[in-house]
Amino acid sequence: MQEPLLEWERFRRALADEDLPAALIDLDALEANAVVLAGRGKPVRVATKSIRCPEILRLLLAMPDMVGLMTWSAPETALLAEQGFDDFLVAYPIARAGDARRIAALTAAGKTVRAVIDAPEQVALLAAAHQAGPPIRVCLDVDASWRPAGAHLGVRRSPIRDAAAAVALGRAVRATEGRLVLDAMMAYEAQVAGMADINPGSRWLDPARGWIKSRSVPAVARLRRGVHDALLEEGHPVGLVNGGGTGSLDSTSADPVVTEVTAGSGFFAPHLFDHYHGLGLRPAAFFALEIVRRSDPGFATCAGGGWPASGEIGPSRSPKVHLPPGVAPLALEGWGEVQTPFAIAPNAPPLQIGDPILARHAKAGELLEHFAEVLLVRGDRVVGRAPTLRGLGSRSG
Repeated sequence: MQEPLLEWERFRRALADEDLPAALIDLDALEANAVVLAGRGKPVRVATKSIRCPEILRLLLAMPDMVGLMTWSAPETALLAEQGFDDFLVAYPIARAGDARRIAALTAAGKTVRAVIDAPEQVALLAAAHQAGPPIRVCLDVDASWRPAGAHLGVRRSPIRDAAAAVALGRAVRATEGRLVLDAMMAYEAQVAGMADINPGSRWLDPARGWIKSRSVPAVARLRRGVHDALLEEGHPVGLVNGGGTGSLDSTSADPVVTEVTAGSGFFAPHLFDHYHGLGLRPAAFFALEIVRRSDPGFATCAGGGWPASGEIGPSRSPKVHLPPGVAPLALEGWGEVQTPFAIAPNAPPLQIGDPILARHAKAGELLEHFAEVLLVRGDRVVGRAPTLRGLGSRSG
């Protein structure tokens, strides 16, 4: 921000007649981020878990080089299909018969849906749910963690870790006699995409993190190539290879095997993504609290609180005040449940009861899990409001 006080006045005008707390999206920043994320030479699949608002998904998919949605569950996929969306990659495995039936029903209705698999049990569930009509498309989830000398660096994800395991599961798909078809694979390198380059709480470990990322990128590329070639040799029509996340778009897009990359958090640019090199993103998602009392000089209390992000517990998972400058939560109280006190520094603007304080969540989609609707802002005006998945009745996390 070149002029934080002017930015705060802009949002202050936009929110003057709105009920707070509220979630809001700066549409100009969102669209600028989409241009940045799509500029890597590969189509971008939008991760719905980071967006959680159909209206914003529509806006993003209307932009160049956006190709479809990466969803996280069968119920969420069905809800979005009812909203008119298509081309889904359900990136987390199906484990119950009811969810398998949802995937089968969407396929029978003509939707393009791919369900991730990494175990024979998931293959059996989906095959049992198949209805008359086209086969259910499945996507093999390959574990892309790095395992030097027996160590595990990355997330605990798929048990498919080499071409032999991929071929074995592919043969289980073929044994369904046409009820399933394996036409896609994905490999998410979390130790690259999810590891910031600069970590304020542990800067001394940043060189080691950089070394892990530099070694992981070629290792993941070799794994992708080996699995992809083995599946093709087995006769599986693997035409879609998905990889990456916001934090690894450059390296993943450079892999010639990859046909599309996934991005989600980068559209909103939550504060964890302030610490990656070369992204150039603008904060686009906020929540606003209103000042309701001034207990003492140098302090202000807001109605409402904040929410920690998932992941390793620590200060980096707490929200951060975005505007106005000179405002910070109290160390002894932190972000509250129904009220949050803030310390007001001398460089802050004069703050009055009713004024907003804007904050950013550490992650992207988790913010909108706390709101039934989100305000859409351009300049200094609220130009619309849109229901979130929660507001539409989603039983999401």
